[in-house]
Amino acid sequence: MKISELLPRLQQNDSLALAKAISLVENRRKDYKRLLDGIYPLPRTALKIGITGAPGSGKSSLIEKLIAGLREQGLNLAVLAVDPSSPLSGGALLGDRLRMIQHSNDPRVFIRSIANRGHLGGLSLSTHEIVDLLQASGKDVIIIETVGVGQSEVDIVNVADVVLMVINPDSGDEIQIFKAGIIEIADIFVVNKSDLAGADNKVAEIRNYFALSDRDPLVFPTSVKEDRGIRELLAGIRRFQETEAGRIRDKAARMKASYIEKIVIERVQEAMRLDPAAAALARGEGEGNPQRAAERILELLKKGGAHDKKN
Repeated sequence: MKISELLPRLQQNDSLALAKAISLVENRRKDYKRLLDGIYPLPRTALKIGITGAPGSGKSSLIEKLIAGLREQGLNLAVLAVDPSSPLSGGALLGDRLRMIQHSNDPRVFIRSIANRGHLGGLSLSTHEIVDLLQASGKDVIIIETVGVGQSEVDIVNVADVVLMVINPDSGDEIQIFKAGIIEIADIFVVNKSDLAGADNKVAEIRNYFALSDRDPLVFPTSVKEDRGIRELLAGIRRFQETEAGRIRDKAARMKASYIEKIVIERVQEAMRLDPAAAALARGEGEGNPQRAAERILELLKKGGAHDKKN
């Protein structure tokens, strides 16, 4: 399908066109940059909800319930599930579509799993680009589920308007997560599986952590098993969107800056691969000092490099 044919179909919320566009961008196929150029300016701004939490915290099951609640409101939505990929093969276990199979036949629910392409935080440049494609197709809400919890996972704040951190009552001492900085970027805390013992203690633990700060975080106990707390959580997300509109606007500026920085990094890496002299230096050939090797690479790229001179 030509870009000239793909773009209008994408912008009319054609699921097949959207899937093709995402594959084009994710795999860096020919003309993917022209496709991205064609979607700007974006016609609307979707509410982007980031969901993070340790493996086994029930993120995917919670998302299933959120999808059902959002569809009851008549919203057009998408779920982007970022799965870990092999650093060697680039392959990934894309299982979220299987777990959310009950929503797969709904034309107003688009579910896509993507590999993190070796990015430890689970958020590659293509994640930002795919979110923009989803916005261009007219989605009202975009849910981004990340790989798990870790220091680099804070990158979710550079994609989502509101970040949910999912915790279990029996998850033990969360202080290591707090130290990692994850808790600082969460806007809403979800104590999932609250049908288990210790849910109230976990809610109190989160509130106590912020007792001496100027934050009064939103904390919601939920139980997918008992279908409890989902409506309250959805209402809390909307309330955050309304009451923290200024904060979300400030965050949008930071997200754009992060997005642009990732594009620059990718373009520099691409230029290094294409230039034989720069590529050799990057492999550690001909220069024993890594600092000096990096400086020489930058000098080559500033001058256009051997590759550009030949063309």
